[in-house]
Amino acid sequence: MTPKRSSLGFAIVGCGGAARDVARGIDRAAGARLIAVHDRELHHATELAADGEATVHRTLAALLRDPRVDVVCIALPHDLLAQTAVKVLRAGRHVVVEKPAATNGRGIRAIRDAAIRADRSVGVMFDLRHLPTVAAARRLVDTGALGRLRAVRIRTLIDKPADYWASGPTGAVLDPWRASRARAGGGVVLMNAIHQFDLVRAITGLEPLRVSGLAATRVAGVEVEDAAVATIAWSGDVLGSLVANAHAPGAASAETIEIDGDDGALRLGDLYQSQPELQWFRRPAATGPDAERGRWHRERGAPSDPFAATIAGFADAIRSGRPLAPGLADADIALATVLALYRSARSRRFEPVRPVAAAE
Repeated sequence: MTPKRSSLGFAIVGCGGAARDVARGIDRAAGARLIAVHDRELHHATELAADGEATVHRTLAALLRDPRVDVVCIALPHDLLAQTAVKVLRAGRHVVVEKPAATNGRGIRAIRDAAIRADRSVGVMFDLRHLPTVAAARRLVDTGALGRLRAVRIRTLIDKPADYWASGPTGAVLDPWRASRARAGGGVVLMNAIHQFDLVRAITGLEPLRVSGLAATRVAGVEVEDAAVATIAWSGDVLGSLVANAHAPGAASAETIEIDGDDGALRLGDLYQSQPELQWFRRPAATGPDAERGRWHRERGAPSDPFAATIAGFADAIRSGRPLAPGLADADIALATVLALYRSARSRRFEPVRPVAAAE
């Protein structure tokens, strides 16, 4: 195990747009400090390190020789995530990897096996889990406020700029990997809706079982889907749906989750807002008045930094020897759900969700 100390030394590999949120999270997180960075484009690493005291390493090997590094955050294109995670684990460091962690089951298995051999931990950046609004939604389900769950509706509607496929959401790095099926592994479902698949599990405890879906690629020069629809069979006989569109004209704050039960419902607003809204409704009681029932309630979560909360949770778990959450098992199930949708789009049939762990 990593020796206990006041702060764990974090490093970042891949210093593009996603790394900025991770670096900010490390800076704000209790028990973590950014001490090293690396990118094959030296100026990206230099820019990320400019506001702090992190050492810029010119190679990954040099970074992994740095004795101050306890944890390596990997913020690279999808096709490089798994292979880099394996290298880091073999060097005896803990890993925090951007979702989806891998583009296929082979990558998930390779990371898992390397982590077991190295006796190191793997966390996955499903950072939205740590928002107060998500915790409030989970409490509503856990306390039975909705009754037996019946339906889940996911909307992933985004109006991405035309240059997204060439330079990402921030424009910080000109690299068209997102448009490549071989490099990205998928489009709006893998890049965006996968967060909501993970959130449904975290909030409800349901597991995805089967998926029937369609996907469309309508942007010239882009090989991955920019739109998709799906029907998802969740455990407990819960029915689900997904509507996803990367170029929904005028879409704003439209990445939402709705959950219906026998006795109530909740509506989780777009979690990328600074203070996302949660709405919930409970049917009137069969007997006696209840002012809390029969009407919609609304609350906005307190402003928070989900990246800081995620990093702090990882650091605390590593120091105490607990499994990291969300971890590789969560990425395994989320990725398997996405891949089932892609298989269904080809086969035109319901396809089972097949996580690596469940298949062995």
